[in-house]
Amino acid sequence: MVLGLRTKNRKGSTVNVDYVIHIQEIKPWPPSQSLKSLRSVTLQWENGERQSGSTKIVTPLTADGKIEFNESFRLPVSLCRDLSAKTETYQKNCLEMNLYEPRRDKTKGQLLGSAMVDLAEHGILKDAVSISVPMNCKRSFRNTAQPVVYIQIQPFERDSASFSSRDSLAKESSLDKDDGKESISTLMSEEYAEEAEIASFTDDDVSSHSSLPGSPSEAEARIQESGDTGDSRQGAEEVWIVA
Repeated sequence: MVLGLRTKNRKGSTVNVDYVIHIQEIKPWPPSQSLKSLRSVTLQWENGERQSGSTKIVTPLTADGKIEFNESFRLPVSLCRDLSAKTETYQKNCLEMNLYEPRRDKTKGQLLGSAMVDLAEHGILKDAVSISVPMNCKRSFRNTAQPVVYIQIQPFERDSASFSSRDSLAKESSLDKDDGKESISTLMSEEYAEEAEIASFTDDDVSSHSSLPGSPSEAEARIQESGDTGDSRQGAEEVWIVA
């Protein structure tokens, strides 16, 4: 048993991959007349003992003959290589999907159908693949078509996500820098405009004061002229009195 474990866990026997599972829809629906009265359903998924989840509760579109989910989730998976095979194959790794009618008195509700996907058949993906998985229903008629779960599996790309985030951050920082430069230039231009306005106002004020009739130079000249004229007139009067 120890040798078997070593062989299984030796270097290169396990591959870790990240999938993005997109659950699209189930159709045709319903498989029987008794399921037409369903008001709500949910699809629960499981991968191993540690990974599980469920979709939101939706209402079947009976008129359109389908159940729409359109939900995605990330699923990290460890694929074990089959060392006995000559080609690169992996041991079975299943994703189980169970359709339930939710009920208050039960945790999962009533099981309506189930489907299963073997992720080992797809291995390491480079592009998205669309898969249709037949669903085994608990209540169905022989003359009705079997419902099918339509899903899409694609690789989860860490590098592209981190690159896009770094790119967006770089764009934001460059925009902030440009905005900072524009704000600084705007403030400087406004400051220069205020200084120019103050200088022009000072020049206009000085010129207006120099042209006023009550300026000190002109007033002093007029007072001096009036004083000289008054002295001459007073002297003339005194001359006439003496004569």
